[in-house]
Amino acid sequence: MPAQVELAALPARASPHAPNAALADDAGVFAPAIARVWPRPHTAYFNAEAPRRRLAGLIADRAREAPGALAEALETWSLKRLVAAYLPEAPHGFVEAVRKIEDAGWTGEDFRRLSFMLSEAEASKTLRHARAITRRFVATLVALPQKLRRSRIVAHVPTPQVADLVARGVKRACARDEQAIGRLADRLERARSPQTLIRMLIDAIGLERLAPPPVPGTDWFVPLASSAKIESAALRFENCLKGRIPLMLWGKGAYYEVVGDEPAIVEIVRDANGLWVAGEVRGHANADISAELWARIRAHLELHGARTRYERPDALAVALANAAGW
Repeated sequence: MPAQVELAALPARASPHAPNAALADDAGVFAPAIARVWPRPHTAYFNAEAPRRRLAGLIADRAREAPGALAEALETWSLKRLVAAYLPEAPHGFVEAVRKIEDAGWTGEDFRRLSFMLSEAEASKTLRHARAITRRFVATLVALPQKLRRSRIVAHVPTPQVADLVARGVKRACARDEQAIGRLADRLERARSPQTLIRMLIDAIGLERLAPPPVPGTDWFVPLASSAKIESAALRFENCLKGRIPLMLWGKGAYYEVVGDEPAIVEIVRDANGLWVAGEVRGHANADISAELWARIRAHLELHGARTRYERPDALAVALANAAGW
C-alpha cells in the first residue's frame, strides 16, 4: 500500500506592494499608497525623517503619476518644494506645522483640519507657537469657538471633549454675540489652570442660568443666584457660602438671604426623595436665628412649595461642575 503523505497548504506570498505591519502602524490609511511607491520592505520610507514620511503619505495618496517618478521626488526634494508641487492649496505655515507633528497614523481628514486651522488667524498663531502638534491638539482647536483659539486658553483645554464643553458654555454665556465672545476670551486668557478657566466660564454664564432658584424670592427673601451675590453675602455674613456653589451646580442646593432687622442665610437642599427641604439657616457668623424668624421662613417655603418634585439639574451645569474640579 503506498505511503500516504499529508500535503500542507503553501503559505501565500505577500505582494511586494502590500504594506507590512510596521508601515501600517506608522502610515495608517496612507500605507497602501506608500507601498505602491516603495515596495516591501519600504526601506526608503523608513529611512526618511518623520516630517517627510507624513508628507509622503499625503502626497502618495493624492498623486496620479507613476510611482517610480514620485519616489524620486519624495526622497530628494525639499519639503517646501514637495508642498508647492503636489499640495498647492496648502495654507501658509503648512510645512512648519508638519515638522511639528508628533503622532503617527494621520488621515486625510486630519490634514484637512490642520489646513483649516492654519487658514484661521487665531488658530494659526497658536499652531505656530506650539512645540508639538498632535491630532488631539488640532481637534481641540477645531472644537473651540474661533475667538478662543488662543495659546493661553488652549493651554488650559486638555482635550477635544473639554473644548466642546467650553464651546457649549460660551454659547450659553454669549449666544452669538461676537463682541461678547471676544470680551469673554480676554478674561479667560487670564486663567492659571484648567479648573480656573472653567470656573471663570461658570461666572460668565451666571449661576441663575445654570441653577435657577427653585423657590421664588420676595423683597425680604432674596435668592443668591449669581456669583457676585454669593461672594458679597459670604463676606458680609463671614461664612463659607462661596464653597456651596458646587451644590448649586449639581442641583442639590439653593441659597437665599433674609433682608431685614434679623439678616440670615437660608439653605434649601434635596432630601433622599429628591424634594426641596430646608437645610441650614444661620445668621451672621453662623449664629442661630430666632424662633420668630424661623417660623416666617418656614411659612414662606411651605407657601411656595419648597417640598417640590425633583427636576433633573442642568446637564451643562453638572458637566461644568465636574470640569471645575467640584
